[in-house]
Amino acid sequence: MKPTKIWSLASYALAAAIFAFVLAQILVSRGFSVPVSPINLPITIAAIGLTLAALAIPMIRYRKALKDPKQRAKRLSPTYAFRVLILAKSSALAASLFFGWHAGILVAQLSLPAITSNISFTIIGLIASLFTTAVALVVENTFKIPPDPEEPAEGSPA
Repeated sequence: MKPTKIWSLASYALAAAIFAFVLAQILVSRGFSVPVSPINLPITIAAIGLTLAALAIPMIRYRKALKDPKQRAKRLSPTYAFRVLILAKSSALAASLFFGWHAGILVAQLSLPAITSNISFTIIGLIASLFTTAVALVVENTFKIPPDPEEPAEGSPA
């Protein structure tokens, strides 16, 4: 499985930001209010990031035990590792989309003549989405398969 590219997440976020900004401008021009996420959305996004970080603790302990020759490293279940890796990849994608949505809505709110009181929900959603994206990328990097110490390095003679 290929690692998640930062540029793909940035392109998803940019597309979501453009969509959110255009949608907000269309709604405002027709007399509606700017769509604002309720407070439970940023709380849920941040909770997913914290849960993902907690799920990575066994792998962090395993990696630490591998580095210490005195300890015997207890292997993780491959199914568990695969499930956490897939959750990290999907969380990074979803959180980057939510980051783009909140960024587009924030730009739309700031472009209005009067700043609404709901701008704090948008800023909290932006921060929670950025947090979850960062945690997901770190967890995905943690679950990357380390190189085998018995095999020769790439480019060196066998």
